[in-house]
Amino acid sequence: MNRGRRTGARSYATVLLAAATVVACGSQSGGSTEIMPVLTALGPGVTGLGADAAADAAMLGSASLDAESLRMRIDAAAALAERRGAQMTIAVLDRSTGARTVGGVDQPIETASVVKLFVADDLLFRESTGEVTLSEDDYDLIEDMLRSSDDTAANLLWEQHGGSEIVERVAERHNLTGTTPPYSSWWWNTTTTASDLLTWYDDVLGGRGGLDAEASARIIGYLTDFTSNGSDGYDQTFGLPEGLPGVTGLGVKQGWMCCVSGEWVHLSTGFFGDDHRFVVAVTSREEVTYEEDDPMFGMGILPDLALYDVTSDGSARHARETVSLAVETALGTSTDR
Repeated sequence: MNRGRRTGARSYATVLLAAATVVACGSQSGGSTEIMPVLTALGPGVTGLGADAAADAAMLGSASLDAESLRMRIDAAAALAERRGAQMTIAVLDRSTGARTVGGVDQPIETASVVKLFVADDLLFRESTGEVTLSEDDYDLIEDMLRSSDDTAANLLWEQHGGSEIVERVAERHNLTGTTPPYSSWWWNTTTTASDLLTWYDDVLGGRGGLDAEASARIIGYLTDFTSNGSDGYDQTFGLPEGLPGVTGLGVKQGWMCCVSGEWVHLSTGFFGDDHRFVVAVTSREEVTYEEDDPMFGMGILPDLALYDVTSDGSARHARETVSLAVETALGTSTDR
């Protein structure tokens, strides 16, 4: 596996230089269910947006987009997902105002590899308090786990540093009320909500929740330097990367697994924009769906990741495309909605 250590180190160092500024700016999470005023900021009479911020706002919608318009677009995205066999939640936070909107089914979901965010958070926090000592090998594992979603790295860190207690500690520290440890010892069965993921990202990006600037910068740097494919070869560009190809400062953590009650689980989570202004969490459960021209069509076989290489699986591709199409529909600039 090509870890890309030099590239990762550059991203981490670059983010560290800006971390103090980002953390100092913070955000104002007011729990509002109204959507971002910035999304109307392209209209007359509004000033103060830089070029990058204006471009990011434009990616989220047209000049006339208001709270109701965004809600309608998210509803349309959820309806599109349902037509393709998926139950989806789409959550958006504007960190500049604290305004949130959450649409779709808004139900708890298995985290799959997104729980690796919590593993990294917990270890780096406990290191800063002197509770644990991390080696260079541990840092390499954290990098591989976040950039390339490496399962072996996650297994080692999970087993060595507390297992389910990791989730309990992170949920308590960040007040993640909808997040619970896995019912088994397997980290991927941790459950969370899109709203909790917004909260976690907001805390890390805003300097809350206990992480110091260096730890936050390390996580942010690895997420912005994500690899196109996971360490298992799985395509990591679904959702936010494919649905919002023109945004600046994109960082993501993706999750996927099959099969949970016969369904694919995909999560696309992350941030983008000037000073990481926008946070998005998309969660999806989709029926295993093969097109009629796929050799697997009608065979009744589930693509269990523990048994099969699914990097080229047609149902996996269908589920990834559903997430990407929904992101584009809810937040992109395409007129094909």
